[in-house]
Amino acid sequence: MQVRKMRLLRHKHQITRPELGRACALSPQRISEIELSVTGLAPETEEKLRRGFDFVAQRREEALRSLRGDLARHGADLFEPVEEAGYEL
Repeated sequence: MQVRKMRLLRHKHQITRPELGRACALSPQRISEIELSVTGLAPETEEKLRRGFDFVAQRREEALRSLRGDLARHGADLFEPVEEAGYEL
């Protein structure tokens, strides 16, 4: 069975159809149809998907920067017990 490369990329980077759909304003069902179809695709839809992948990548980069910052600040005391309610990193 042939699929579009975007499906392989999405799976490789663990991007869910709902996550990509929110990023590019397409339903998860539509993304599935696009991935499994070998018929033509409108240029506007291709652009939406490209922007969606870019948006997901950008958001994940920001989350990783935040994680790295938290680890730098709290790495030495990462295993100290704290009260979960009301404690902010």
